[in-house]
Amino acid sequence: MIPLRDILATEKQKAFRFGHHGLVVVIKGHEELFFEFNSLDRRNAVAQIVENLLEGLREKQDHNKTPSASREMSDALMLQTLEPVGFVSDSDPGPPTDAMSDSLPAIMFTSSSSTFLTFKPPEPLHFTCLTIGSRGDVQPYIALCKGLKADGHRVRIATHLEFKDWVEGVSL
Repeated sequence: MIPLRDILATEKQKAFRFGHHGLVVVIKGHEELFFEFNSLDRRNAVAQIVENLLEGLREKQDHNKTPSASREMSDALMLQTLEPVGFVSDSDPGPPTDAMSDSLPAIMFTSSSSTFLTFKPPEPLHFTCLTIGSRGDVQPYIALCKGLKADGHRVRIATHLEFKDWVEGVSL
């Protein structure tokens, strides 16, 4: 989750893979995040939503007012039309409360009708998480894989040999 106040800018770029489209999110105090989309329309829609959210945040800071409901509805409708086929939504969490907006929610969690936490694949998936670095780089993937496994998915962690006993010792 990325607080909106930490996003400095977004840039549309070419992706590393042929037929994909990239979006770079520049974050204050951190490395840039690079996202790949298999559709130009999806990339542009996400970029537009992020820009709208940043603009709304700037308006709120400048004029001490909340973003308009029509913009939130527009973003919700845009996300709804881009939902992948085969995923279903179990429930609608409803619009964000004032307490939630004060904490500046993450980008994809601002839509009042769609959050990717409610998308569930029709059948369990197989995930392989590749991580290199120190123990602190591996540990978050163990937590992620435990959650995925609890949801019925098959998981695997690929990392340095020195972490083999530790990763295999965790019940994944």
